[in-house]
Amino acid sequence: MRLGAILLTVSLIACGVDNRIVVNNPTPTRTTLTVSPTGSPTASPSPTLSPSPTPLISSKGGIVVRQPLANSRVRSPLVISGDASVFEAALIWQITDTAGRVLVGGITTATAGAPQRGTFQITATYTDPPSDIIGFAEVFTRSPRDGNIDEIVRVPLVLSAH
Repeated sequence: MRLGAILLTVSLIACGVDNRIVVNNPTPTRTTLTVSPTGSPTASPSPTLSPSPTPLISSKGGIVVRQPLANSRVRSPLVISGDASVFEAALIWQITDTAGRVLVGGITTATAGAPQRGTFQITATYTDPPSDIIGFAEVFTRSPRDGNIDEIVRVPLVLSAH
């Protein structure tokens, strides 16, 4: 059994597991029950998402979004900033809702192209929704070969109502 675990570990290392992938999930908060003097349990307030202080990084590490933080409440205009090392410094950005509808989008360039790392800053102006909704700030690149998304950072947000 021990030999099997060693072989599995060696094969994972040999396969080149990418340890640069960063997944930022909000840390769940615990709900505790307290018993009132009457003996009936009451729950503590429901958990709320709070911004994650960690920048989000694309799977290949070429794009880093430092602002906005994951799970932030935002309104228009929204500033999206970070750094990137991508082909010709070209980045595509968009703000989407959970249905994938693009509220606003565009193209920008970082201050340097690969192999150097450059910074970028985008000011996205869109119409605030009539009520709070979940949305995403996305920054990505497309493959010059086939046009498919090559690298992407998708930051979950609460788009606040106007």
